[in-house]
Amino acid sequence: MPDALIQPDDTSLAPVPVYRPHLGVEVHQAVDGALDAGWLGMGRLSQQFEDEIDRFLELDGRHAVATNSCTEALALAANLIGLQPGDEVIAPSFTYVAGHQAITRTGASIVFCDVEPDTLCIDPAQVEKLITPATKAILAVDYLGLPCKLDELMEIADRHGLRIIEDAAHAFGSRSDGRMIGSFGDITCFSFGPVKTITTLEGGAIITRDPTDVQALHELRMLGIDSDTDARYRNQRNWDFDVVRQGFRCHLGSVPAAIGLAQLGLIHEFIANRQDYCRAYDRGLRDLPGVRLFDTDWTGVAPYIYVIRVRDDEERGRLIAHLKERGISTGIHFLGAHNFTFYADSRRGDLSVTEQATGQVLTLPLHSYMDEATIDRVVQAIRGFYDDETRSGVLAEAVAVHA
Repeated sequence: MPDALIQPDDTSLAPVPVYRPHLGVEVHQAVDGALDAGWLGMGRLSQQFEDEIDRFLELDGRHAVATNSCTEALALAANLIGLQPGDEVIAPSFTYVAGHQAITRTGASIVFCDVEPDTLCIDPAQVEKLITPATKAILAVDYLGLPCKLDELMEIADRHGLRIIEDAAHAFGSRSDGRMIGSFGDITCFSFGPVKTITTLEGGAIITRDPTDVQALHELRMLGIDSDTDARYRNQRNWDFDVVRQGFRCHLGSVPAAIGLAQLGLIHEFIANRQDYCRAYDRGLRDLPGVRLFDTDWTGVAPYIYVIRVRDDEERGRLIAHLKERGISTGIHFLGAHNFTFYADSRRGDLSVTEQATGQVLTLPLHSYMDEATIDRVVQAIRGFYDDETRSGVLAEAVAVHA
């Protein structure tokens, strides 16, 4: 998933990227093995990857269906629940546009909803205010790895006869009340894109609570063909088949599946060290005036990114420039989708929290196997910025304005 990234100007400094996927010897060996097997399309390795996702996510009666991206998983979800022109889906504006695009390509419309100030996940209370007879679904997004209030959203959905598509692109491996994201709820979509906690280079998965949906998803992701998946899982082709529905071509091939299997072998380590890095950031930044951190100790969270909030867009711009000069890249997760030209006419509720958050959030470097020196370099650079702001009087003025 592409994001707004700011790269350093000073090439004399060793750059610290926002993302750095771990592609160690395990991945190279997995790719070599997949290539040597000679079956490059969806095949036995694709099924093994799905089975390992099932095991990791502690699925009981559910099954992952792998796709070539999370966007396509979201699009399959929108198709699966029958979205069409005239339908409305309530969704946060504060998220990446992939979910919105997956919905609007069915002809359905987005209704933009605000997020909660503490988590920046969709606000259930605001969702209920936006429901009309045209509402067919809710798009719930997990932010950073923090789970949204899915249980509350499910209660709302049950009362109004709605479906919920959970965009868990940030939350592969996170838990909510002890349950793995994906093991409960309605429909859950994950991302294994180039910069996610685990990667298949490009890839995603969709999980539903209805086991009978798996066959429909197999057909949807492979051109509407009724009996292709089982044959391909055996590294074979089926030459006697029927086309039973409009379908797409968004399956996951053997080479990316092999990469995913290698990454899954390290997932517990990835999550544990990323939790440690987030806690280190928290310790180093907690006392800074004007810097707001998320209220979590990261237990049960599989952090995809680490985000701080500053006072406003002007302060963020100065901090971005300060870090850029020191070779530290940053990102912005997210812009408000309601401000995009394509969605200018979309219905919306009050978006005051979203409007504020889009001018405050700043993504710091976070990747598996960072070292303490890198985290300390980022922390000290941010602390140095606020020391400079204090000395120049800018900080005191900002405090007075925001008091």
